[in-house]
Amino acid sequence: MSNDDKLPPKTLRDRLRSLLTAEFQGLDPGQVAGVLHGMASELIQLSEAGVQTISEIESDVGVWSEQLRVAGDSAFAAESVRRPDFFEVEAREVDRVESLLEQVLGLGAVVFVIDDPPPLNTLVDVRLSIPAFHITIECAGRVVHHSPKGTAIELGGIDAEDRAALEAIRADLSAGAESESSSAPEVGRPDLSANPAEESSGPWDSVPIPSVSRRPDRSFRRQISLTAPDVQVISATGQHTVVPTKEAFGPEPEWFKLDSEPDRVEQIVEDRIIDVLLSVSQSALTGMVELETPRGSYQILWDNGLVSDIQQRPRNANEELGLMLFRADRISKQQLAMAAAAADETATTVARSLLDLGILEPEAIRKSIAGRLTYLLQRLCDVTDGTVRVYGGPALPAGFLPNPPLRVHISAERVVFRRLFDELRQVPMAERESIQSDALDAYPEVLFSERDRVMRALSDEGHTDLVDTLLRGRRRLREVFTESGLSHAETFGIVHALHRMGLVRFDRSLHHTIVRERYRENVTVKYLSVHKASYFEVLNVHWSSYSDVVQRAYDELVEQFDPAQVPEHLEKEVADRVAEIRDRIESAYQVLAERKTRHAYRKRIMPEYKLAHAIPLFLKQAELAERRRQWLEAKDALLRVLEIDPDDRQGNARLDRIDAILENRLSPDAADSNF
Repeated sequence: MSNDDKLPPKTLRDRLRSLLTAEFQGLDPGQVAGVLHGMASELIQLSEAGVQTISEIESDVGVWSEQLRVAGDSAFAAESVRRPDFFEVEAREVDRVESLLEQVLGLGAVVFVIDDPPPLNTLVDVRLSIPAFHITIECAGRVVHHSPKGTAIELGGIDAEDRAALEAIRADLSAGAESESSSAPEVGRPDLSANPAEESSGPWDSVPIPSVSRRPDRSFRRQISLTAPDVQVISATGQHTVVPTKEAFGPEPEWFKLDSEPDRVEQIVEDRIIDVLLSVSQSALTGMVELETPRGSYQILWDNGLVSDIQQRPRNANEELGLMLFRADRISKQQLAMAAAAADETATTVARSLLDLGILEPEAIRKSIAGRLTYLLQRLCDVTDGTVRVYGGPALPAGFLPNPPLRVHISAERVVFRRLFDELRQVPMAERESIQSDALDAYPEVLFSERDRVMRALSDEGHTDLVDTLLRGRRRLREVFTESGLSHAETFGIVHALHRMGLVRFDRSLHHTIVRERYRENVTVKYLSVHKASYFEVLNVHWSSYSDVVQRAYDELVEQFDPAQVPEHLEKEVADRVAEIRDRIESAYQVLAERKTRHAYRKRIMPEYKLAHAIPLFLKQAELAERRRQWLEAKDALLRVLEIDPDDRQGNARLDRIDAILENRLSPDAADSNF
């Protein structure tokens, strides 16, 4: 086409639309719109400068590109030569990270020192990178201000999750910035120590850095909201349907091949994998756990102690996200094929393709990813043979975690708790009583440092209420079961699942203290009464008691006041008093054990009129109990009558009838006969 040729605007627009459709159909329309908007501004400026043809524009752009250099960063300058509308900010030192966060979150802009800055209102692309936290954010920018301090680029297109991630990093630094004398960072905590030898130059060298006040170091855990899994995706995974072809699963997921030595290596036996998952979560690891098992290998990516992604080799068709969504009726077979094809073409994931194609909303995709990860974690909890390798974040490439828009966070504690809870609540009653027998007098308690992990483990409101109201170290376990509004099986499952996970401890020290104090009090009260009381009162029985009642009372007291069972660390005076009480109990029993001596002792301490007056009262009690058909209570009253007067005819006759009823030899109804 000659320089004099002119195209009608409609024809030019149609050709450009055809070019975009043919060459860039897999790109985000918003991203393309931003680039075109920036190019339009650039073309207008070059047209005003007298440029007549496309070839002249390309030449001028090349000259202009050479002038766009950010002070002190040759790598960035090289990127700018290729793309004059692209700028990258990489912050490594603590001060620089904090300065970047203040600019982005506080001002909504970043400041560059550029030799020949773009004109005002020029649209550019900006990449923000904080390697220590493994976060990279790409957004649109617009040049809004020029000053001697630098060029300000206003940022746009930072979504809510990206902003939340930046807010979380700022909270981390505010809560636990390392002191000047800090040593190596703890596991899961990013290394933000300055290294002048490696950071001698960069885009921040010419940017004004605000002064940073150092704060004392303290442990911290970045608070990240948990993604609720799609339950239907989890339950649909086990269904057997026709498996689509391999092409429906998208490209192979990235598999990390690491040359560095792992921070930890362990062999898995029995249910040890559960403890490994819990310990990694407790350490707030940002890194990877690699698990090799006889059925395959898994790479579990962690973000601050939460599972963010799981890859597996070899691939299992039944556990691919696309097929899981199809089985759960979230997408159709045609939509699955479209998403998989787009993922193959753009070398991205099926989840990203579903988002880009507008098939599912972002939150629905996130919940589906969370459902898949939950299902895989449930399966991994059953692994009993394999090797675990734990790698910290520095061993992995920058940006190893999934991109923020579709990044999810799954609590390993929640998956483990649900697995243990479902097992324990199905334990038969007899076995439950055997398991908890040794801990019934202990005080279940949630450690303050583990409360956030306990809340991560619980999803049911009733379970959370139980922990909040009862598991505070103020009630014995037997009282927890009594006061719980849940069933015994469910309460048992909650308490013992959390105990197995190490999130609830059974504190026996408080119980021992209470037992000692109660024992001392009981000894004091008994000691003050035994020397003044009658033998009946020494044995804690009524003066009308017969042989069986006396024997039961004696057995209980002998066990309660056994000199050999005095709790440890009690003063000698308590042991001496127990010995005196025991002697007094033995003396009382020698007199009251036999009816003859017991009757003689009773007549000696009780007036005759009181004995005679008691007989009709006991007979009346027996009559009332018989009417209510409380045969044992009636028999007890009649035995007391015969204890006072063995020859009482009415008492003997009625006792014979009750014995016959209890032995099923006589019907309690007068009209019936068992003979």
